[in-house]
Amino acid sequence: MTVSFSQSTEAAASQQDKNPKSLHAYRIGQATAGEVKHLVSSVSQLSMLDFWAGFGLIFIGIPTPLVTMPVGTVVVLLLVLYKLTKPATLETRYNSLFFSIILFAVGWALFESLAFNGISVDESIRRAIRMAVVLLLALQIAQKRIDVRSLIFGVAAGLVFNLIGFYAGVAPDNYGGTLTGWLNDKNQSGLYYAIFGFLFVAMVRKTSHRIVAIAITSGMLWLTGSRTSLAAYAFAVLWLYFSHRLNLFGKAVLAWLFYLGVNYLEDNFAHAGAFADRLGSDLLRERIDETMYRMIDVVPWYGGGLGTAQVPLQNRYFYFHNSYMTLVQEAGWLYMIVVVALMISAAFIWKQPRAQRIVIAEAAMVIIIITSQRLGEVILTVPWAIVVGLALLYLNPDKDLDASDSGHHEPISDATQKVQGNAEKPAQQKGQLIEKEAPAAVAQQEIPKKSPTSKSFDVSSIRQRARKA
Repeated sequence: MTVSFSQSTEAAASQQDKNPKSLHAYRIGQATAGEVKHLVSSVSQLSMLDFWAGFGLIFIGIPTPLVTMPVGTVVVLLLVLYKLTKPATLETRYNSLFFSIILFAVGWALFESLAFNGISVDESIRRAIRMAVVLLLALQIAQKRIDVRSLIFGVAAGLVFNLIGFYAGVAPDNYGGTLTGWLNDKNQSGLYYAIFGFLFVAMVRKTSHRIVAIAITSGMLWLTGSRTSLAAYAFAVLWLYFSHRLNLFGKAVLAWLFYLGVNYLEDNFAHAGAFADRLGSDLLRERIDETMYRMIDVVPWYGGGLGTAQVPLQNRYFYFHNSYMTLVQEAGWLYMIVVVALMISAAFIWKQPRAQRIVIAEAAMVIIIITSQRLGEVILTVPWAIVVGLALLYLNPDKDLDASDSGHHEPISDATQKVQGNAEKPAQQKGQLIEKEAPAAVAQQEIPKKSPTSKSFDVSSIRQRARKA
């Protein structure tokens, strides 16, 4: 009887060895089923309202016929007004501190624009509404009224849709083949593809998925032709993977090295390869910067007023290509220092109530800091609000933040999962499961009347051979 069991086992094992293709196909099927299950589970956890609001952000460059605001801003306005009817899920002292100071700063900017600089009431009201929308968006993300993960996934889907529409000839093409689409501006396109492409990568849990996401998002970002955004994206990915090992001083040193790296790339590779034809645009940018600094030198201590960060050149007006100087021009040096200090404190300095600090918002803030040096509208915009809101969200003690698939863990936790997986595998290979199954099979063999026992023994033996292999 024992011999018959051995023969049947060897026959089954040999039949399995003779069909490697079927085994390979089975494994592929199992992997595909797992991926589909993971995708369905991720989609089912999204808030569809926040997802579609994020999707609507890609129309930030399309003006509306009724109000003097872009479609994307109107979408965010409607979202934050609706979310005001929902209770705040999270609230901390950091939220109160951040928004009380920044509201005072923005209020000062509006006051000096009207009282000291004679900016028109209509222009001041329009800027006040835009700033209120931006700050409300950041606050509601920090309070978890808006599901930031759903919002980011919606923007990511919208950017893919914008890419398809652009190359299909449906979306606008205003920059000679450079990917802009409904974003309608080259610099804005680079900022959106850098920020939200990176945040999408950071929200992905599996390493294989993250590699694919990095390849896709960096490819789309390359099509925008924005050198500053490309450099910022690359440094953000490096920050995501390496900064978690550093304390605050180490991160300051790393940030300084990134600053030197950006300047080195700009000085030595600004016209290399695919960017060799940028000489004309760079000369125009230099003229804009020269005029900008001349304006900054004569601006009063309280600033020149909201909306005045524009340079008159060639019978046209060009926006500043520096967000820090935009703040200085509009409301003075103190205004700029307060706003920048608040966003850096929220992302890098204020302590998170958990053992391992989540670095997603830090890495995204790296993009904000770098692009603000060469782009004029970065700070106090919708991408800035989402990054600041995410940073404030991580300051909450809630363990179910779920800003990424990995919950409250750091995005690099894949390495930890691998270590845990390797720790579990030896336990299985040592035969703990085999020892538990084998006695049951032997116990069943002692009952000669029941034929299913042989099948049970065969299955156990096959499992043993498979594990050894």
